Amino acid sequence: MIAKRGSAALNIASWSNIRMERNWHDVRKDTLQVFHEIFIHLEEVGLLDMDFPIDRICLYIVFQPRIQASLDQTHTSWNLHRMHTENYKSPRAIYERSREKAMNRGYWTGDPGDDLATASHPSYGEDSNAPLPPLDELANDPEAPDYTEFADATAEREAGVFVNDNNEVAEMKAALGDFDHLADDGNWGIDVYCHAVALATAYFSPDEE
Repeated sequence: MIAKRGSAALNIASWSNIRMERNWHDVRKDTLQVFHEIFIHLEEVGLLDMDFPIDRICLYIVFQPRIQASLDQTHTSWNLHRMHTENYKSPRAIYERSREKAMNRGYWTGDPGDDLATASHPSYGEDSNAPLPPLDELANDPEAPDYTEFADATAEREAGVFVNDNNEVAEMKAALGDFDHLADDGNWGIDVYCHAVALATAYFSPDEE
């Protein structure tokens, strides 16, 4: 049967780089906020209970690809947007121009950059001389990496961490069969989610129909 699992989560601060902070603010506002509001709405009207594994896993199956698609759109838009501080060139154009210049001058090495250990350091990428972003944005910014280790899945759930493992997701997809969880319902995926929960409930708890 579907079981509850959990895992630690990381919250990474970016207040030492104001451009990155601005970018993160835009991602939250333009890409993630709508899904946050959908999930809050589903909880408020009694259609989502994160303690109930069917709800939790159906939520992941239905909304994970939608969130990823939204992030992909933001990623593409950012790479192609024109920056007035860079003579209205896009980040992608700046990268391509600098790479071509390096190749033409013979100093393009193909070096991918810093190794994983260096790039994983908590202070990597911070600029101590950079100005801080506005206080109202800092107030909502993640504060620091969270490396909390939990004794068991129950402790994780009590801390508000809900993570579905691959076996749970695979089991739920098998139960849903050929159900189209990517269908466009014209309602941000809410109707698809409710349909998935109904199908899963009928499959795992047929006596509750």
